[in-house]
Amino acid sequence: MTTHQPVLPHTRTRTITRPATLDDFDAVNALHDRCSLATRFARYQAARRSLRLAEFHHLTRPDRSLTWVTHPEGDPQQLIATTNLVLTTDPDTAELGIMIEDPWQSRGLGTTLAQHARAQARAFGCSSMTVMTGSDNVRMLKIMKTLGADRPAIHSSTVDLTVRVG
Repeated sequence: MTTHQPVLPHTRTRTITRPATLDDFDAVNALHDRCSLATRFARYQAARRSLRLAEFHHLTRPDRSLTWVTHPEGDPQQLIATTNLVLTTDPDTAELGIMIEDPWQSRGLGTTLAQHARAQARAFGCSSMTVMTGSDNVRMLKIMKTLGADRPAIHSSTVDLTVRVG
């Protein structure tokens, strides 16, 4: 898995996205601590404060999940985002999850990370990528629309969006 180096379009800030390892567990939870309740709720649909080690272990198992961490180019200890791609019960589909620290939101990083995940989903052998998110999560709805998902009719507080990756 190669390192991805997007430049954020609105700030020209260079970031590094690399595969996560179990060694990143404490830094990922520190990121959770810095994120607002609204950000954590948007990611998990619950007021999660942190991940348990067993959960993070599952997210870093390359046979079931792909997880990346993102940091500013000059500060590898300061994680600003996590991206997860987890196989679902349908082996052709992976579920996407992204959490970005509040000051780094609305800069294009989420779209960049979703595009990276989409490319990796293809390499993972998936034909589609899905997201379950809140019907009011404007950022994720916009990201998925950018990737080609139709905005579904909203009948509850959550929506499922799917995009083809092939």
